[in-house]
Amino acid sequence: MITSYAPYRPRDRSTPQATPRPRTARTSPPPGGGASTPGNEHEAPIPRRWSLRWVWSRQGVLTWFPLFLAFLIALRLVHWQVLESSQLTVQLNAQHSLDTAVPARRGNIRDTAGELLAGNLAVDFIFAVPDQIRRPEEVAAKLAPVLGVDTDELLPLLSDKTKPYVRLIGGKRVDQTISDQIIALALPGIFLEPTTRRTYPERSLGSHVLGFVDGDGNGNYGIEGAWDKALAGLPGHLRAERDTAGNEIGFSDRDWRPPLDGMDLILTIDRTIQYIAERELERSVIEHKADGGTVIVMNPKTGEILAMANHPTFDPNRYAEAARTPELLTNPAITFAYEPGSTFKVITMAAALNERLVTPDTTMDDNGALSIGGFTIKNWDFKANGRITMTQLLEKSSNIGASWTAFRLGKTLFFRYVTAFGFGAQTRVDLQGEGTGIVKNPKSSDWSESDLATNAFGQAIAVTPMQMVTAVSAVANGGLLMRPHVVKALVNSVTGETVEQVRPQIVRQAISRETAATLLQMLFRSAENGETRGTLVPGFQVAGKTGTASIPVNGGYDSNQTIASFIGAVPAADPQFVILVKIDRPKDEPWGSLIAKPAFAIIGQELTRYLKLPRTEAIPPGVATAEARSIANALTTPTATPRVSDASSREPVPAGPAIVRNGATQAAPDQQSIPTRSTRIPQSTPRVVSTEAITPPAVIRGTTPVADRQSLPPARPSATATNAQIVETATAQAIRTPVRTR
Repeated sequence: MITSYAPYRPRDRSTPQATPRPRTARTSPPPGGGASTPGNEHEAPIPRRWSLRWVWSRQGVLTWFPLFLAFLIALRLVHWQVLESSQLTVQLNAQHSLDTAVPARRGNIRDTAGELLAGNLAVDFIFAVPDQIRRPEEVAAKLAPVLGVDTDELLPLLSDKTKPYVRLIGGKRVDQTISDQIIALALPGIFLEPTTRRTYPERSLGSHVLGFVDGDGNGNYGIEGAWDKALAGLPGHLRAERDTAGNEIGFSDRDWRPPLDGMDLILTIDRTIQYIAERELERSVIEHKADGGTVIVMNPKTGEILAMANHPTFDPNRYAEAARTPELLTNPAITFAYEPGSTFKVITMAAALNERLVTPDTTMDDNGALSIGGFTIKNWDFKANGRITMTQLLEKSSNIGASWTAFRLGKTLFFRYVTAFGFGAQTRVDLQGEGTGIVKNPKSSDWSESDLATNAFGQAIAVTPMQMVTAVSAVANGGLLMRPHVVKALVNSVTGETVEQVRPQIVRQAISRETAATLLQMLFRSAENGETRGTLVPGFQVAGKTGTASIPVNGGYDSNQTIASFIGAVPAADPQFVILVKIDRPKDEPWGSLIAKPAFAIIGQELTRYLKLPRTEAIPPGVATAEARSIANALTTPTATPRVSDASSREPVPAGPAIVRNGATQAAPDQQSIPTRSTRIPQSTPRVVSTEAITPPAVIRGTTPVADRQSLPPARPSATATNAQIVETATAQAIRTPVRTR
């Protein structure tokens, strides 16, 4: 049965018809393998995703390569954001924040009348930023003449783009004159960094007392070294944000801690007395062709050092030149030891008088020689003085008499008094680099009786000039040993108020007041009737003693070289000052009476006039000693405080525009602008540094100890001293050579 019917449509013959392609059935390969059926050999199989073939296909590369790049970026982000986070934070803060220390102003140093001895000059460092310099040749050509250097020296520094900035001219500082010229040039990439430089307007005056400040701002030697912490103050601190040029952003948060300026120091040094001491010391050294010398002027009642002079000296403004000879920077007055010679007879006599073993009228027979253990000691003039009193012993400077006196004391008592007067230990003066001298303890194995005999007249024992003047000042102060000091007060540099006042400090009662008064009268007779008779200071009695010490060399003594000295107190009845004059190795005369005593006389006369001391006795008509004539002919007390020498004899101090004082500036001081004697330091209620005195044991006759120490370790020379400038304790063999001392 027909179920459907399709109408007939005739075939279009105009369009060719494609012959249908026969389809081949897909058959499985025969079991056991074998070739595929023909017809399947031209069709490649499709690779599986993430197969090795697919990975290296175009589709695979376009898929995994972006993923790999994303992984690398993630690793790098972890490195910078996690591992390097803290370091990058520091660098970022350094670029955008200002975190710097602000230096404090160093305190000034002034003399007892307030006159400037050390101050600060406003100066600048010069540095360049090479990245900001487009034409380094042009900048170098303009800058070189101002700095006084060659263009070839600046050009490599200005062209070095590898450095963020460089300091020019070796980091040296320039004064305001040069800074103003650089500012006027307006050179791109050239900047000024303000700072200060220490200046000493009096040049070499008191240089060993003052010390110096190095290029890093650290104090060295003297006051600058010992009081560096008080002078330096405390630096401030600034933390803020800054722009790309390095300038502070004014409206940003800031943390500002202002610096605490250093204290001003007022010294006990009097500039006029210091000048007199240095002038006469220099004159004596040159006149007698000596190697050097020391002068110390001390107030025996307070321990204040009024002057401390050494020759040769140096200019602290040019400390680098002096540093080529390190010994020149060391203060011989407190560091280097010497054998004092006959000036030490003052100590020997003080001990014997205090123990009541002798009186001024006690006699002894001086036959000119004393044999000890096979060795012989003789007087300085190789003569016998016969029967002499203790006063005549000092007048004639008898070595035999001094040894006889020491033997009456015995080694134990003698050593106690030596230490009671401060020998063998530091005086604790407020200066840097103090030595201790050399004192041989009688308990040591190398001590012998010859040491007792020679120590009595100042040989085989080494002391510093500061120890010697402090000990004799104790005699001049009723037996009270005072601690020497150079600083008088600490003053607030901003307000001018006295913060701390240094008061006199008693160390101990070395001898009784009665003994001291008796000894001063004996020393007055010694000074007036000694080897060179005559009035030392007309109108005043002088208590003093000469000293001529041979210099130990190679286990003996050099018979051709001596140290000449004189120490004395004026006036003898109530001493206001003690002067020590020490001349090292004079070439024309060896004796202290001819070398040091005249210098003492001139200094003493000028000081009595300058201090306006009332005369203690009338000046006899016609008094004209050699010392007085030299003063009358050549010297007058200066009306204005002079310098060590006039400007024509020295190079000028490096010029500077200003001295910073209490935040303000003023012209650098010269002879005309130095403050006058009428200048006064503002005073306020002072705070006492120390009022406690060291309570000494009672000083009585017998075996009661005088000193607060019973023994000392073996003495050693100071580590800073050189062989030529410190003496060693003489051995017993040294006594074979006759010692020339008086």
